[in-house]
Amino acid sequence: MRILRIIYEWPPPWHGLAPHPYELSISQANMGQKIDVFCGWWPKSGPVEKYPNIEIHPFIREPLPATVSFTTSILMFIFFLMWPFKNKVDIIHCHGHFAIWIYLYRLMLQKFSKDSDDLSIPLVVHFHNTVAGRWKAAEEKEIKLKWYTRYIQWPIEKLANKWAVKAANAMIFVSEENKKEAIEYYKADADKCFIVETGVNINTFKPTTLEEREKSRNELGFDPFEKIILNNGSMVERKNIHLLVESLSYLPSNFRLLLVGPGDVDYLNKINEIIETNHLEGRVTKIGYTPYPQIPIAFQVADIFVLPSGFEGLPKVVMQSLACEVPVLASGFKLMDHIDGLYYLENLEPKFIAESILQIIENPRKVDRFKIIHSYSWEVKAKQIDEIYKFVIKNMANAGV
Repeated sequence: MRILRIIYEWPPPWHGLAPHPYELSISQANMGQKIDVFCGWWPKSGPVEKYPNIEIHPFIREPLPATVSFTTSILMFIFFLMWPFKNKVDIIHCHGHFAIWIYLYRLMLQKFSKDSDDLSIPLVVHFHNTVAGRWKAAEEKEIKLKWYTRYIQWPIEKLANKWAVKAANAMIFVSEENKKEAIEYYKADADKCFIVETGVNINTFKPTTLEEREKSRNELGFDPFEKIILNNGSMVERKNIHLLVESLSYLPSNFRLLLVGPGDVDYLNKINEIIETNHLEGRVTKIGYTPYPQIPIAFQVADIFVLPSGFEGLPKVVMQSLACEVPVLASGFKLMDHIDGLYYLENLEPKFIAESILQIIENPRKVDRFKIIHSYSWEVKAKQIDEIYKFVIKNMANAGV
């Protein structure tokens, strides 16, 4: 099977990489499928990473935030129109609003040229979240949005979501909640909706030896008796990292917080003010941006991973932590399955977060890595998606498309 995958980024740089489509592509390539990837790319970041059975077609990324739909997306769409003259694929699999003009193009064909050969190729759209759902959650929690997010980025992405739902032959969602949002806000056809939760690279994210763990902790400035609370990811308002920082005030002095990842400047200033006000300078370590291949080290030194987010699709960091056998305390989503070691926050008050952390640390329960391996590895997820491909292709054939 030959797949055309349309995503916004492919390394390098690793900064800001969405591991989901990257890891999925590699797993599908390992299954013998050929993948062509249309993606954004920074010229000075170096040559794109190559992998057997994967052909990368990069397009220069947008010059300003929130302008991708008017810049890179248009360049990619023009190339997309010409590309089929010399190439034939079995599936078009799109992730996100980068493919906004492809969605519109397919809708126009459905209305004015139903016999077009382009419509004979199934279009699968992958939703890692819905903008309508994120927007509602942000308003309910009174999260302050950047002006370009509120007036440019999210309105365009919301429109892309609506077009994608109408144009798609199948839609894949990372959670039941995402699926419900698409049905509620975009009137998605439930018969075309499938759920495939986020996976994890179990060969990269795994427990390490006690010796390596202690070595890494020492290099980061932690002693063996300290309890390390980890948060990894972009530090933005909706993830409520400031509440996690505040919770440290209610925990014993041997509890320390490790923050890994970049952040919004204004929000980082807010976090710094909380640290200073609560005299937590010696208990919070901020590492900043860390390339994806090096992230497992942070999980391997941690005692618990905490994500007090207001809303999420299905966070990749949760699976990464569990794969490293580090318990997770999180909010903003729910898994369909129960996994030992995953705990949900029902209250985001700092004192309650602290009490929950303490309870988990004092009453440890072994993380069920066996379930992660057999239900959430990218190999498993690639096979589930392959079944969706086959289902859609069969349905279109039966319908005479």
